[in-house]
Amino acid sequence: MEDQNKFELTQKLLESATSIIVVIPPDPSQDIISAGLALHLTLKNTGKKSQIGCGSEVHVDPKISGAQEISNTIGDQNLVISFDYHEDDLEKVDYDVRPDGKFYLMIKPKAGAPVPDVSNVKYSYSGANADLVITLGINSLEELGKIYADEKKFLDNVKLLSLNITPRPVSFTPNTIQQSFTSFSELISLLLEKCALNPTSEAAGNLLNSIYEETKNLTSPKMTADTFSSVSFLMRHGARLPNQHAFIPRLSQPAFFEAPEEEVPLPPDENPQADSSSLRGGNPTWQSPSTNQSIPQDWTKPKIFRASDV
Repeated sequence: MEDQNKFELTQKLLESATSIIVVIPPDPSQDIISAGLALHLTLKNTGKKSQIGCGSEVHVDPKISGAQEISNTIGDQNLVISFDYHEDDLEKVDYDVRPDGKFYLMIKPKAGAPVPDVSNVKYSYSGANADLVITLGINSLEELGKIYADEKKFLDNVKLLSLNITPRPVSFTPNTIQQSFTSFSELISLLLEKCALNPTSEAAGNLLNSIYEETKNLTSPKMTADTFSSVSFLMRHGARLPNQHAFIPRLSQPAFFEAPEEEVPLPPDENPQADSSSLRGGNPTWQSPSTNQSIPQDWTKPKIFRASDV
């Protein structure tokens, strides 16, 4: 009953938020990547503004859909321009907005100091803003690494939802779902089903493939009935079992026509209707015997051989 209440509260959190950020920890497992992306893609499909971020470089299995949407930052309010330069070499920073509508930023070095190298200029964003942040697999915000360092003020004040499959306590938010599952993908599958969220076929595929990987093709002794319930839920939303081809029903149909029996021409000496002119040297044209021609009765009776006949 307590778990059901938690899912009901989570559903209310998701329904009331118009913008959501999903955050996964640095150096995530393929399971956490699949689960985080599936949640992000599903939220986007419901019409909500969703982002997904990770504070480190992500190495993604090619089978996982949507990996290009994972960003190393969750801010999108401020443009940040960075490059290597020593503060002692800087004279001043100025900007100008010209009539052509373009913004110009001027970096003026001190006399004799080197000019900033444009080859190492990088662009990024900061200033996160969302109604809800969902974290996967962490027990403290510091575990988010770079993302927490960049957006500490925002993350310390925003409404948070923590999802985890370990019993370790979480203190940074009262909104938690912690259940013992074989994988985060199984937890996200249950979350989507309980909160009446329909995953896209790509999201469902991510989750189902991950469940198969984590359970060693559904042979793990840690599986429960909920595991098979999740598999059923994901297949109803377009996921297919690994190495399973799409089923195309084949209906047997009766032939539109029956092929006529082949007629065997009779030899000239047995064909009374053979063209006499053709027997004089031309190409003979054989005609099949008439169906009205009388057939000897003994042809239609079974042949019985007796010893006295020999």
